Amino acid sequence: MRRFAVPLLVALALTPGAVLAHGEAPRAAHGGLMQEAQELWVELVVKGTDVAVYVVDEARKPVPATQISGTATVLVGGQSYKVELSASGGDGVLGRLPAPVTGNVVAVVALKVGGKAVSARFTSKA
Repeated sequence: MRRFAVPLLVALALTPGAVLAHGEAPRAAHGGLMQEAQELWVELVVKGTDVAVYVVDEARKPVPATQISGTATVLVGGQSYKVELSASGGDGVLGRLPAPVTGNVVAVVALKVGGKAVSARFTSKA
């Protein structure tokens, strides 16, 4: 029994490091909302009618916009709008809403990042 106790204690001691491998959410580089999604971090920025989405990998490096495509569904004044997101030339994808967002931001982002499906849900005050 004792010969299993030491390896078990070592394994348990190392577990928190493995669990926290992703760590805390990275700082939102563009002032948006951050969500972890399928081993990536997704940042949503909604300002007025503009919707921008940025993705960073596990190493916290930006994923190029050329590798990202998808949609954002945003709730505006009780009305749901689906916005196509397209590359902006930088490291994010952009879309435009028909009406500006004021108050709470509620959105679902569905992306393909390097061919992999990624989705994230966002809820916060604007």
